[in-house]
Amino acid sequence: MNDILINIISMVVTAVVLPLISIAGAQLIKLINKKISDKQSAKFLEAATNIVTSAVRCVFQTYVDLLKKSGTFDATAQATALTKAKDLALKELSEDVRSYITTNFGDLESWLTTQIEATISLLKTK
Repeated sequence: MNDILINIISMVVTAVVLPLISIAGAQLIKLINKKISDKQSAKFLEAATNIVTSAVRCVFQTYVDLLKKSGTFDATAQATALTKAKDLALKELSEDVRSYITTNFGDLESWLTTQIEATISLLKTK
């Protein structure tokens, strides 16, 4: 009788419990990988955003502000300021962040231009 009971329990464990453990383990691995990916994405985006914001502030302080005070900040100067901010940001972006932006958002230059313009807009409203 004990042998039969042990065989039944063994079959139940083999047929039901082990696959459930495998499925639960696979789901846990997916969850962990998703959290790691999300944290990594957040880290890359935070770094990129901080770099863009710093570049915009630096160009404003060292270039735009002086031209505005002298009344010579025109469309050409705006284009130059954008180029300066992009150059500064590109120098600071790590290869990992560049790769992340390119993979997830497409063209790095376009993304930078958009982020710089958005940052300027945010800084103007503050």
